[in-house]
Amino acid sequence: MSLSNFCEIPRTMHEIEAEGFTRDQVYGAVKRGELVNQNRKDAWGRTRRGAGLFTVAAPTPVYDAAALVDAWR
Repeated sequence: MSLSNFCEIPRTMHEIEAEGFTRDQVYGAVKRGELVNQNRKDAWGRTRRGAGLFTVAAPTPVYDAAALVDAWR
């Protein structure tokens, strides 16, 4: 099982390590943009310290304005 498949639902670092992955693999995936730490920022945008909650990064949607442009013509 890959790290991305395992983190489809939010997982703590303890759960990830118990599955056999290393912290270096997790932090590498975060750096590459494959995983996201859900607990990184609070509601006001301040950086939080403490236990992380890692999940797969949502793909960024591609904005297609063709329908909007056609509607205004």
